[in-house]
Amino acid sequence: MKLSDFDSLIDSLTESVKDYNLDESFDHWSAINEICGGCDHSFDDGKAWRLVDFIRFENRELFDKAEDTRIENDHNTDNVRLDDYVLSQAFHILQIATLEKWAESQAVSS
Repeated sequence: MKLSDFDSLIDSLTESVKDYNLDESFDHWSAINEICGGCDHSFDDGKAWRLVDFIRFENRELFDKAEDTRIENDHNTDNVRLDDYVLSQAFHILQIATLEKWAESQAVSS
């Protein structure tokens, strides 16, 4: 993965939030969680590993934020495979980066 690929992926996920009818019952947080959960980088082992490996070395701050979030939210870790950790880490990387990009886009449009 290249930085331009990652940026394009996050831009695409952020743009997808606009397709949701955001109201009180379904806010941007819910939309981003659903969008990131449905992204193939969150459930395809190979893509998740490449994403996590790339971010680990390219953007350590984002990697650490995602890891802290993953640790905070993954309560049942008995009998969890390494691939499961990587999939969870990939989801949290996408979630945090998309949330940050969404917030940035909202600040610009305000």
